[in-house]
Amino acid sequence: MAVNEGPTAGQTGKRQQEGEPNAVSLGEPLFFQRTDWLCLGVTTALALVVYLLTLAPDVTLEFSGILSAGAMYGGVPHPPGFPLWTIYAWLFTKLLPFSNIAWRVAVSSAVAGALTCGLIALIVSRGGAQFLDGITGFKKLSPRQERWLRGVCGCVAGLGFGFNGAFWRKAVIVDPWPLGLLLLTAATCLLMRWLYAPEQRRYAFAAALVFGLTLTTSQAFVSAALGFQVLVAIGDPKLGRDLFLASSILFVTGLLMELLLPLPLLPDIVPPGTSLWILCLLLGTGTLIAGAALAGITRGVFTEWRALLGLGTMFALGLSLYLYLPFTSMTNPPMNWGYPRTVPGFVHVLTRGQYERIQPTDSLARFGEQLRAYGGIAVTEFGWPYLVAALIPFCFLRRMRAQERKWIAGLSAVFVCLTLLLLVGLNPSPDRSALDLVKVFFSASFVVLAIWAGYGLTLLGSLVAKPAAPSALPPNAS
Repeated sequence: MAVNEGPTAGQTGKRQQEGEPNAVSLGEPLFFQRTDWLCLGVTTALALVVYLLTLAPDVTLEFSGILSAGAMYGGVPHPPGFPLWTIYAWLFTKLLPFSNIAWRVAVSSAVAGALTCGLIALIVSRGGAQFLDGITGFKKLSPRQERWLRGVCGCVAGLGFGFNGAFWRKAVIVDPWPLGLLLLTAATCLLMRWLYAPEQRRYAFAAALVFGLTLTTSQAFVSAALGFQVLVAIGDPKLGRDLFLASSILFVTGLLMELLLPLPLLPDIVPPGTSLWILCLLLGTGTLIAGAALAGITRGVFTEWRALLGLGTMFALGLSLYLYLPFTSMTNPPMNWGYPRTVPGFVHVLTRGQYERIQPTDSLARFGEQLRAYGGIAVTEFGWPYLVAALIPFCFLRRMRAQERKWIAGLSAVFVCLTLLLLVGLNPSPDRSALDLVKVFFSASFVVLAIWAGYGLTLLGSLVAKPAAPSALPPNAS
């Protein structure tokens, strides 16, 4: 007979000792606890202090001047326009009434970067509690010991990510990347919350909205889309099935439109026969196969169309922020790249028309070199102790509960997409100068590595910690 898994007496007791209400009395298990939020706050504060102390005092190299001017006037920086970041950075130019504009906008990067570290700590602290409660054979710590272990490991994971060279250098200058990583991490956190209660789909809808907003900060994050779909399929096979099938339909429709009904206003973004076209074809075919396989397993198609419609609507709502570009362009701000108030200008900015067309990796030998280069950057920028700690959770997969295994599997799918797909799309040269330009994009996958490392440190700490001494019974105990 199936038993509904609710919080155990020990878990409820821990929550009460943390000053939280009884989850059973509320009818819905509490998820993020006071310890988790405290871990987020402490990690964010520590990272922000360091970022502010090392902040660039003025305009730096690359696109700093263009982005600062775009933020100051709420205009249109270089493609793809960064609408959400422009609004976000503009707020800091108004809220901070001192120093120069570049410094104020750099503060916005520091705040976003620090919050990213805090969210990683939150995910590690909450997940660490789930692992300690669910893996058999671990020493049972006292509630106080467990809170300290979760908090310290969460802070170490968050700060370890925040102080790696690939991300730190972007968190102290004018750049949209920290905000993009903050949104990506927030979407991951929301999906974690949804995975432990798939019937509460509001968290999945919120994650879809946040991921749509993420793509307005950098289109490189589109590589995580397939990983998130896999994570959804792991948590809810029926919803994942419909999501894969809907993606396949959109892909086939776009392919037919390009071949049979070319639109004159749209540039030839994916020319047939090119390596990019082949990559898109492989991804579309894989999505179709995954959807068909899940349809066979679940014996149904589009039974979750309401939830699918909700996900699509929220995702489109996030992407719709790109419509800010033509409206602000009509005011003719000093930074008005591409004049997106016109249809050709909007398409030019949105499709990054001024840049060279994407040329994915088309050789296994070259891809192997790029993987080795990625490993070298991960060791140099992130640190081998964190990489070793990131492997520890996989050693306990067989002893985990189903929910924790699903979460690790979903994170693995996101990591693979943020690593392999991004490497193939960027197609970096193996020389050092080219890798220095693109290694900042690898920090997206470092988010997952930091979460795994935090879990590994939590498990390791539980193994080596001194077990709590049994408390004496009160005199009136029966």
